[in-house]
Amino acid sequence: MSKSKFRVIKGNKFEWVNSKYHFLEAYVTNTRLMGVIGLYILWKTEDGDTFHQFFHLDAEEYGFDDYMSIYGENMQEVERIIARMMGGLGGDFVSINEKEAKYLVQSFVYKNKKWNKVLPEPKYEYDFILKEEIYLSEEEKLRLWEKICEDIKSYMHLINYFVMRAVGNDEEALAYLSKGHIDYKPVVKPSVLLKNVIEEDKDSYITESLVDVGNHYKMFVSEIKVANTEKGLKVEKAEIKSIMKITSTEAAFGLTRKEHLLVYYVKDTGQVIKLLEQEKPHAMKHSHNFGFLYTEFNPTNDHVNSQVYYLNNDIYGVYYITTSDQLVVAAYSQDKIDEIERYFRESIFKELLELEECMDLDNSLLYEFVNSEYDNIFEFLGEE
Repeated sequence: MSKSKFRVIKGNKFEWVNSKYHFLEAYVTNTRLMGVIGLYILWKTEDGDTFHQFFHLDAEEYGFDDYMSIYGENMQEVERIIARMMGGLGGDFVSINEKEAKYLVQSFVYKNKKWNKVLPEPKYEYDFILKEEIYLSEEEKLRLWEKICEDIKSYMHLINYFVMRAVGNDEEALAYLSKGHIDYKPVVKPSVLLKNVIEEDKDSYITESLVDVGNHYKMFVSEIKVANTEKGLKVEKAEIKSIMKITSTEAAFGLTRKEHLLVYYVKDTGQVIKLLEQEKPHAMKHSHNFGFLYTEFNPTNDHVNSQVYYLNNDIYGVYYITTSDQLVVAAYSQDKIDEIERYFRESIFKELLELEECMDLDNSLLYEFVNSEYDNIFEFLGEE
């Protein structure tokens, strides 16, 4: 498509409020059971141009927390925004209709009001979606939930999602995953499920769950019963058997796992940063005192369908580029670190990177290095 029609949206709020928009299409990620969805809506304006809107919607704590828009037909820019805002969510994009799209936006705007969260600006760009309140019947709501949630593939899949949503205080998702009302509240405020281990008992399942509550950690044991219904696998009973506060040392011990590292000398740091952001726009970027950290997630959430669930099993690779011209790469399986090494060796990065060291560790080291006072990993290791 021609890029000549891409431009900054101009006009005042009055013009926006009184403009007419014709719905063309909308897509949503089927990641609601992870607690977050991404929504893309395409409209045609009165003057015949296209208007693209992008919404990031969090169901646990933050509500409607990110918004972007562009006007025109620059599909390369559309794909870049989708990758940046939604690329780390996993799952697939599913087509939804105008009524469903408006309902999702309105329902998350309501969460923001309920949780006292500020709506993203410029609010006047999506005010037209909020003008007329949208109602869905129970049947329509169920159909929408079936679109925004991936199919449950096993009892492990169901139980991990159920415990995860309970830990996130996500009552809507718990209701969707349950057969009838279940009073199951392991935490007071939305928290993070770090690990969940499932063991089969006589006619139920026993789970051991490690949770980050914010200022401390908890371990709780539950008994969960699963029923095979006409709507698929559902939780029919869940009961907390024990709960205890644990130390950060105990939590770290429970999360210990192998870490594979690659250490590269970087010949042109600025160019490598530019290429990382160009080649991996979906990677989450964080600034640190001595470098930039990029986290790349797996394209699916298959890690939830496991007897032992780890939060960071959805990480494909972590890339830390430092002020001392080092790139330190971490992955948590041999296959993934081999793929990453091959990618850097065979891609446009090959002239910019020189592999200095490969390490296989019994526990995680990269994040300790990132949060240390060092920008050279060999100097950091020399002090260990």
